[in-house]
Amino acid sequence: MIVAYIRPIVQDEVVERLRGLEVPGASLSEVNGFGREADPDGGESYGPQVSPYADMVKLEVVCSADRVEPLAHAIAEAAQTGRRGDGKVFVLRVERGIDIRTFSVGPEDEEEETE
Repeated sequence: MIVAYIRPIVQDEVVERLRGLEVPGASLSEVNGFGREADPDGGESYGPQVSPYADMVKLEVVCSADRVEPLAHAIAEAAQTGRRGDGKVFVLRVERGIDIRTFSVGPEDEEEETE
């Protein structure tokens, strides 16, 4: 599973890149948080009228192990602006997945369609 925190302004570009790589789906959530991106010296770089939190988009993609590296790289490449606070990409192990409709367990391509 790939979990990435990206800038909202690059969301469409990242999604289009994933669609071009035939990713069957992804989850996107609007989130906010904080990090070291605000001030290289660690001080506050926002005024009292500005939120100390950064608006980000959390992107989640579940994929097979052989697709993790190319997809993670594509996300990072499409999301990069070159400025502090571009975000992060994390890779997590998924033990198993259960399709709620069919109760099948395992990768999507192993599921047999019954309709």
